[in-house]
Amino acid sequence: MDNSSNSSNSSSELIPTLEDLKNPEASEIITGEITDVEEENHLDYKKKLNKKVSEFTEEEKQKYNKLAQKKKRVKEKNEEEIQNEKLEEEKKTHLYNQLFVLKQKFPENLENIHINNDMNYKTLNEKKDLIMTLITQKNSHNVVFETLLLMARTGERGLDYFDIDALNGYTENLNDAKDDIVPILKEMIDTGEIDCSMMTPQLRLMIVMSSVAVKTVERNNDKKKNAIVVRELSPGTGGEEER
Repeated sequence: MDNSSNSSNSSSELIPTLEDLKNPEASEIITGEITDVEEENHLDYKKKLNKKVSEFTEEEKQKYNKLAQKKKRVKEKNEEEIQNEKLEEEKKTHLYNQLFVLKQKFPENLENIHINNDMNYKTLNEKKDLIMTLITQKNSHNVVFETLLLMARTGERGLDYFDIDALNGYTENLNDAKDDIVPILKEMIDTGEIDCSMMTPQLRLMIVMSSVAVKTVERNNDKKKNAIVVRELSPGTGGEEER
């Protein structure tokens, strides 16, 4: 009876009662004891045994090595986490600086976009996507209009090769109607009917340069045609002699 009562008493001492849980001091003591057991390392274990490693039994050596490896893994994990946090902070700072520069360059478009250095990387990245969308759409209607003119010129010149002049002057007429067409393009861009997400600065530059190249070719061809007409109409030319 005494033994059973003693064992029950010892087990009740290990298991916290409802009163113990209500008592903050008691819970702190229990938590502290559990933490101490969980955080035991190989040095504590050696100190507890109070003997040299060479004197350890095989079982004690295994536990000692296990605790040593555990501490090593924890240390490596902590170092890796610190390194990752450092890299994350560097990426966040770099991204914040990029957004700050964009806000300075495009204040009229980004005045309502707020950023600060306390934002995490994910939030700043979302802000970047929004800012790049606003910047891309800023002059996208002009680029889309230049694309329309380029397509019109291509179609017009393509028909010229087949001696079809039905679309001659079509590009010029479209250019004259720019004030009517551009508002429609803006509306289509704002409603998403025209997707400008892929219209990168490189693509916009290529479209504008292609349009300028076509204009230059047309202008040079017109000069050549005018020079031929002037030469034919000038006195002393082959055309006058034939007359």
